[in-house]
Amino acid sequence: MKKILLLTLLSSIISLGVFAQSLQLSNKYGIVNNGDTITMATTDVDHIFAIYLDVKNISSNYISVRAKKTEISVLANTINYFCWGSCYDTAVFISLDSILMGHNDVNKTFSGDYEANKVTGTSIIMYTFFDQDNPNDSVAFIVKYMTGSGVGIDDAKPEVNISNIFPNPANNFVTVNYDLNGATNARIEIRNILGSIVRTQEVSGNSGQINIDVSDLTNGVYFYSFIVNDMPIKATKLVVQH
Repeated sequence: MKKILLLTLLSSIISLGVFAQSLQLSNKYGIVNNGDTITMATTDVDHIFAIYLDVKNISSNYISVRAKKTEISVLANTINYFCWGSCYDTAVFISLDSILMGHNDVNKTFSGDYEANKVTGTSIIMYTFFDQDNPNDSVAFIVKYMTGSGVGIDDAKPEVNISNIFPNPANNFVTVNYDLNGATNARIEIRNILGSIVRTQEVSGNSGQINIDVSDLTNGVYFYSFIVNDMPIKATKLVVQH
């Protein structure tokens, strides 16, 4: 039987009411906002996580909804899969099933599953639900799966200092301050809500400030990651609002 040992919901403080969407997420704790991060952690490296969410159609139309997983950063030898109508193999990233949902219909078939498989560390996966006829009409959340002793602290990560991205919401540019403390091979990735990378910015120099042009991005929710030596040091939501 799958048992979740620790569940922490990190709710966004940014209101997303200005961005219309047909779908709403919730769990036993209440509403899960578009772009929220949920952290699930245990010291047991044999643990199997399962996260369950309800998906509700809050629009007045019938829509056919599909689910998608995006592996932002996944540890080698761990196993992850998801269910949406049916449960899919680890190699499936977009559900083969689309579920027709009418006004106020709630679907309870989603689960995101992650097996640590004796691996210590953190994996980050984004799950997106979207109207298959209008993929931009979507809602997403991120899960951090953390396992092993000293959970919550990944000793393999370089000791770097990264500021929050600002301003957020953003209009034309966003800025990040950083100090890599000697680490190399750093970059910034911005993904849209469907998980596609829409901006990559290489980081040069040991410390400084980076300005990223987001003026050509459409209004909506994005996900920003600062990656050092192929490991995400910071991952958070970015709202673009022109």
